[in-house]
Amino acid sequence: MRTTVSIRKPTIQASRPLRYLCAAALLIVAMTIAKGAIAWISERFIYTLPIMGGLLKSLELMEVSNVVVFATLGVGLGAFTRWLPRKKSLFQKAIALIISVPIVFLSSYVVRHYVWVQQVAIESELLPSQAAQVTDSLLVQATGQKGVWGFFKYTVQVPILPTDLSALQTVDEDDKWFRSELTRFSGLEPGIFTLLFRLTGWGIRLFYILLALVTAAIYFAKGLVWADSHRQPRR
Repeated sequence: MRTTVSIRKPTIQASRPLRYLCAAALLIVAMTIAKGAIAWISERFIYTLPIMGGLLKSLELMEVSNVVVFATLGVGLGAFTRWLPRKKSLFQKAIALIISVPIVFLSSYVVRHYVWVQQVAIESELLPSQAAQVTDSLLVQATGQKGVWGFFKYTVQVPILPTDLSALQTVDEDDKWFRSELTRFSGLEPGIFTLLFRLTGWGIRLFYILLALVTAAIYFAKGLVWADSHRQPRR
């Protein structure tokens, strides 16, 4: 009987970190999918609404979902630390959170970039690979980056991107014309409007990033408290 107990106890102790890793990985994947699904629904059904859709997209209002997604992520990863040894430091317990927050946050932009490229392909009657080349060319010209990262940076300046090939080719000229008209009516230098739009765009984006970070941190702390209060005592 003693032999059985001595064998089972190390086995149980060793399985707890494995439980943590599996649970944390599943939660991160689930929240990444959820964030991406919200972005897909927004692009397909909400941001396409007449009048209001453009306003909502300009404000990236669906990013408010960060509260629910990152609260779930934070409290879950915090609660799962009940399977980690008490001697683990706070930083070690938070590694999964630190890694997962940017992944989950960027997942919506991965989906939005994909949807945009597909819309360009459909409306411009291009192959997906051709649409990717066209959009990458625009992003590189505007930001110096292509793909998702270029999309992330460019949508700060231009939140509503065209999907027609002719509009894509003239988007910079249209933007310059719009700002020149603002300059003509206001008498201010065009560079001021460029700076103003950029600061506004980054302000909105940074607000949602901060919202995600703060929400995840607060609920991670709550999860840690729960984990400590429900941690199984050593036998």
